[in-house]
Parts: sequence; structure tokens; C-alpha cells
Amino acid sequence: MKSLRSLSLSFLSVILCTSIFFCQPSSGNSKTTADFTLKDFDSVVKTVEGNYIDKNIDKNRAYKDAAVFALLSLPHGLYLYPESYFTDREKYEESDEIFPGKSFKLSPEDKFVLFDPDYKEVEKIRDRKLKEESNKPKLSNDEVLKLVEREKVRKKVLTAKWEQTNFSKKDFDRVLAYLEKNLQNYTTPPLKDPFGEEDPKEKEPFSIKDVYLAAANGYLSSLDPHSQVFLKAAWEESMAKIEDGSFEGIGAILSGGGNKEVIVENPLEGRPAVTAGVRAGDVILAVDGKSTKGMLLDKVVERIKGKKGSKVVLTIRRKGVAGTLAIEVVRDTIEIRNITSKLIDNHPYIGYIKLTGFVKSDPSVDKEFVQHFKELEKQSTSKGTKLKALVLDLRNNPGGYLDLAIDLADMFVTNGLIVSVKSPNRSPEDSNAGKKDLTDLPVAVLINAKSASASEIVASALKHHGRGLILGERSFGKATVQKLQELRGNGAYYIKLTQSRYYAPSGNTIQVVGVKPDVDVSSEEDGTFPFHYREENMWNHLPELPSSAEEKSHFDVKKLEGWVKSNGQAEKFIQEHKNDPIKPDFQLIRSIDYVEALLNTGKRK
Repeated sequence: MKSLRSLSLSFLSVILCTSIFFCQPSSGNSKTTADFTLKDFDSVVKTVEGNYIDKNIDKNRAYKDAAVFALLSLPHGLYLYPESYFTDREKYEESDEIFPGKSFKLSPEDKFVLFDPDYKEVEKIRDRKLKEESNKPKLSNDEVLKLVEREKVRKKVLTAKWEQTNFSKKDFDRVLAYLEKNLQNYTTPPLKDPFGEEDPKEKEPFSIKDVYLAAANGYLSSLDPHSQVFLKAAWEESMAKIEDGSFEGIGAILSGGGNKEVIVENPLEGRPAVTAGVRAGDVILAVDGKSTKGMLLDKVVERIKGKKGSKVVLTIRRKGVAGTLAIEVVRDTIEIRNITSKLIDNHPYIGYIKLTGFVKSDPSVDKEFVQHFKELEKQSTSKGTKLKALVLDLRNNPGGYLDLAIDLADMFVTNGLIVSVKSPNRSPEDSNAGKKDLTDLPVAVLINAKSASASEIVASALKHHGRGLILGERSFGKATVQKLQELRGNGAYYIKLTQSRYYAPSGNTIQVVGVKPDVDVSSEEDGTFPFHYREENMWNHLPELPSSAEEKSHFDVKKLEGWVKSNGQAEKFIQEHKNDPIKPDFQLIRSIDYVEALLNTGKRK
């Protein structure tokens, strides 16, 4: 058994897009899918009963979610609703969200219905919505928050209706029996892929084993968003994607896709995209003459990637430029590093180390981190100064192995508690600082809404002990620990199950609330803080627990803010460089003002 913090934020793609999505290793029916039987589903249930953090499991909800996932896994997906909700859907859903179709019951006395959408009509509705959405301006933050709140209300109503329905294991068994008998009626996808070419990867025909696997994940999903069962091979692939490696592409960070324009968030410095003239903010209208309209981002990525030395032509729309631009880019090998470092431009005495994940590697994360730090000291000396401060960048860091986070925090915390892991009916497992510190230089830690779990452990420890000034925005808020083990009876699969919570040195759990920065620093050009998806937005997450004490800053924040207001250079720099081909890192640039404030005003209160 391996003790770890799950990669709840895994890299969906490292080909061009480094955006982090809230997903898990795929368990779909690719040609590598191993057999998964009803006996394996029962094994998942038994593992939950013996090992899950909460012994008071709502079995009815678990079997209901298992049935929902099983039905939705079908190529021709079916939906499951409480009858009381289904007949009143117009009260809780927008009119264009209520698809036409037919509903039916497995038995006349059932309080739930199965719904088979009219997919031809659904396609028309989808196409119309795509056209409407593509012409709409970007939603404001208030509009996004309203949508989030509306969805939260809808889910609460649906949950209450299900509780009244009292869906049971017997009902689940009847749903499975129906699928086993009628599976052939639902194995053909009713619609073509609306977002581009069909997936070229070979797939096995959909079978009942895919239904059982989906049901097992539905059962686990009812517990929390981070418990799951999946192929060993999928886990290994997921981990490999965030280890050091390389890919062949153009080197650019993209966003959007689907009903939004595909935008170049940033071409990477020194990579083919920026060399060819691609700029931050460019809208990619077509790839090699094929339109990207309505195409999901990963499909766009698939079209842009290719062998080193080959060419790809991007049709670009650029703000302030009439017409479109056709930019030819020669693909190259792009290296991906788990740890990167540099001296801050125009601040050769400030070192910067970015850590993208706490993954097992050779050399180990802690050893490689030390190597980078020592190299920064040498580089600073070669520029006629010495290192005076360090920026530790944990933004977009999804976490990883718990022990690696403890090792990193121990490099800065001289003594005291780093993290405490607590499980029901077990004594807490406390991890205390004990190793010799790497440095006593002032440290600034950058976090954002995608800094999760293991990275939150490091940030909370450095904040509690006053060892680092935390800058950025509130972190993701995942403070649960999963254990990964082979599924009993089927060694081709792993089951990842929540078994404990971790607590910051203050005694507070970070679950839901996250780590709050000492100083809020915006990543937006205009200085705003738009809505970001966090643990609290995940359905069935473990709840927040009351704080035992308020976590106070060890730094004189008002004094730092005063110095920045009088002496800061960030806003001037941002205005001067906002139209650069490579978009400035607004959050880092603003944070450097606070590092300078630390050096000029003293570290603590």
C-alpha cells in the first residue's frame, strides 16, 4: 500500500496546454482496459466499508450514484431522476437545459424514472447554443457567481428529492439487470463528435465491464470527489505526465475551447510559437485551415502538436490588426521540468524556484531543490551580489506525495509541527521539523486557487512559523489524504480511498477554507480577483471543520503595503509591458514589490 495525497488536480494535457483541470486518471474503455466484473464492484464496496474515513456511509446515496454513473457511461447515455424532480424540472432548470425525450420506469411503483433524450433534438439545441454562446461577451465575475449559486441550489433540491425517493441497493440491482439485458440497445453513440475529428485512438467495443467500472466510480463519488478506482496503467501515465519529460509541439499555453474562443494565454519564452510571432492574446481561428470553432481544447491541441521539424499554420485574429494573420510555426522539442529556477530580472539578489508537483523522481524533489538553490547562489555571486531572498512558487501545484511536502517544508522550518494527519480511531501522526535548514533567507511563497493539498501543507507550515510571506490568492482547500492500493481480487486496478484529514500546525484543517495569503496579490492585469473553482465547489466534498484558532500573520502587512505603495514598480512595469508578445506574469511582478518591501523594512512585526 502506498500512502499519498491524490492528484486531484491532474494535468489533462502537457502537449501545449498547461491548464490544470479537476479530474482523475481516466478509467475509460481504451484498448488497454482490463476486465472489471460485478465481483470487482462488490470488492470496492467492501473496501469502502473497511477503510473509508467515515463509517456512517449513506448507502442509498452511494447506490443511487452508482446507478447514475452506470447509465451515463453508456455510449447512448441514459439519465436517472427522482420522479418528483423530473415532473417539476422547469422549476429548477433553464428551459434550454431541459432536453426532449422519453421517460420510462422499470416498475410501475418506482419513485424514480429513466430518461432517454431525443438526441437528434439535443444536437439541434446544442448547435444553437454554441452559436449563441460564441457571439456573447465573456461573463462577468458576478454572472459566473450567479451561475455557480444556481447550480448549487439545483443540486441541493435534487439531493433532497433523492432522499425522499429512498433509492436502495435493490433498485440499483434492478438498474444493472436492465442494462445487462438491454445493453446492445445503447452501445451506439447517437451523435457524432461535435468538436472535431473522431478520437483516432483505437478503442474496445463498449461492454458490461465498462458499466460495472462506472458504477464503482459512482459509488465512490458519493463519498467525496477524490476517491476512485482506475487502471494501474492510467495512474502511472498520469504521474508520468507531471514528471520531467518532453514533448514535440510549439510551446504555448492555450485556454478556451468548446463554446469559447481558443486563446493563446502565453507563448513560452524561447519556444517556436513566440519565435514565429505568436503573441499573448492571439485568438486561434483555424489550424492548418481547419476551423477551431466549437472544438474542445484538447482537440485543438491534438491538431497543433506534431513531430519536431514539421510545420503547422495557425490562422490568428489579433486585437488592433485588421483581418487575420497566417503564422507558420516549426515544431520543436519542448522540455517539461518539475522544478525550474532563475534569478528575477533586474533583481539578481532574488532567487526564484517553481515547483509544479510533489512527484517521485530521480533525483528526489528535495535533492533537486537544493541543487537549484545552490546554483542560484552561484549565479547571484557571478553578477556581483549575493542572494538575499527566495521566491517559492507553488501556483498551479496540484500536490502529490505527502512525505515530499514534509521534506520541503522542513528545509525552512527550524523546529515545531509541520503537519498532523488524523484518522478515526487512530492516534494523530505528527510530522515535525528536524533537518538542518537550507537557508535563513527571507522567503516569499506564491499560491493561487490551483495550489492544492501537498502544496498547501508547505504553505501553511511556512505561514504558521512565520518562515514565509504568503502572497497570491486563497489556495484550493483540499486537506484529505488518500491511500492507494491494489483492488482486492483484481491487481490491474488501483482503488484510491480517503482515509484521513491533515491539519495545519495551528490545529486547523485546511479543508475547504484553504490557505489564506498574508497579502492578496492579483494575477489579473486590472488587479481583480475573479471566481476560481475550488474544493468548496466540488459536490460531496468533506465539510469544513470549525477553526480552533485564527491564523494570524507574522508580518507587518500594513507596513509592507505602505512601502509598496510608495516605492513599488510593478504597476508601472505592467503598463509598459502589457502589449509584449509574452504576457507579463502579473502576480509574480506584483509579488516582487513585496519581497523588496521585506528586504527594506524588516521581516516581522
